[in-house]
Amino acid sequence: MKQHTLSIALVAGLALAACGGGGSDQDQVADMLIEAAEDAGASPDPDCIRDLAQDISDDDAAAMTDAGLDGDPDISEAAGEVLAEMLLC
Repeated sequence: MKQHTLSIALVAGLALAACGGGGSDQDQVADMLIEAAEDAGASPDPDCIRDLAQDISDDDAAAMTDAGLDGDPDISEAAGEVLAEMLLC
């Protein structure tokens, strides 16, 4: 159940990333995941998430930040695996 909640939080967080923020797209993905997880009541490890976010390609990170609330970003399998790891942080 916790992972399902974090998955929903991730989608919401990625949608918020399209609304602004500075830094790289990878940094924005990390920031939004951390914020969404905290909003969902989880206690994520920000350093773990930020470290893993750097493994996401520029194209995948941009797709994630551009996806929007109802978006379904077209990302690589590798990026999906990184996101799954991030949910364990």
